[in-house]
Amino acid sequence: MPTTILVQNLVKPMRADKFLASQYESISRTQIKKNFDDGRIQCNHKIISPKYMVNNGDILEFESLHVPEIHITAHKMPLSILFEDEHIIVINKPGNMVVHPGNGTTAPTLVEGVLAHCQLSTIGGDTRPGVVHRLDKDTTGAIIFAKSDEAYLKLIKMFSEHKIRKEYLAVVCGIFELQSGTINKPVGRHKTIKIKMDVRPNGRPALTDWKLVESFGKNFSLLNINLHTGRTHQIRVHLSSIGHPLLGDTTYGYHANFCPQIQAKHPFLHAHTLKFTHPITKHEIHVSAATPQEFQSVLQKLRTLNE
Repeated sequence: MPTTILVQNLVKPMRADKFLASQYESISRTQIKKNFDDGRIQCNHKIISPKYMVNNGDILEFESLHVPEIHITAHKMPLSILFEDEHIIVINKPGNMVVHPGNGTTAPTLVEGVLAHCQLSTIGGDTRPGVVHRLDKDTTGAIIFAKSDEAYLKLIKMFSEHKIRKEYLAVVCGIFELQSGTINKPVGRHKTIKIKMDVRPNGRPALTDWKLVESFGKNFSLLNINLHTGRTHQIRVHLSSIGHPLLGDTTYGYHANFCPQIQAKHPFLHAHTLKFTHPITKHEIHVSAATPQEFQSVLQKLRTLNE
């Protein structure tokens, strides 16, 4: 049974996260934030964000605010390092790997591999050292970690102000009549499926530019994607919303029978380029991450199928 709280005795409206923190002093702000991030908190039967202002008479619902303790340890693993100095390190992330530990994570995570190589800033929390942005488990490519506290704070600000250019390669279903385009649709938590995101009128602004790189017959296309915002699953949600889900992305509309010759067990998305001004040295940094062999093999097979 979910826990239900009637909001009362407020002098003025209060942020939902602060209200819950006042009601559960034994639970840390980090744990409460995690529950919001996972879409577990509802107000009047609607999933809300931490900033949502609650008032007297509102009803909050949640299954549990408990977040299991997460342990993080250094774990030596091969790393493809694209750039490194005393302040930051940029890694070419492999597929099928989570960036940092979380609920249910059992395999070693990328951040634990980086910790075995160097020290990372812990200013953002002990369970996510150096993490200034993330990639989905199956997304490959360039990702930045902060080694110094100064770099961490400045990178977080740079990401929030959209001062870091992120470009991706995506294999998507269907072909395009135009060579490029922009998708400007707000993205928010799915109304009923908590692990999914969706295009929602009350979502957060999300802007995605795409450019056609290559077409494969009438079935698939390779796109270059430039993200102006960094919403969860943004590329996957936006492309699905215009009828072009990613190859292998069964969460957002791909069906295996679309092209039986291609066995795709995950979305084919690769973060191939990062361009930004170094937060400390102010040098211009431009890193490119080579696509993994699996990605290259799928592209070659698509070319062969349409010869």
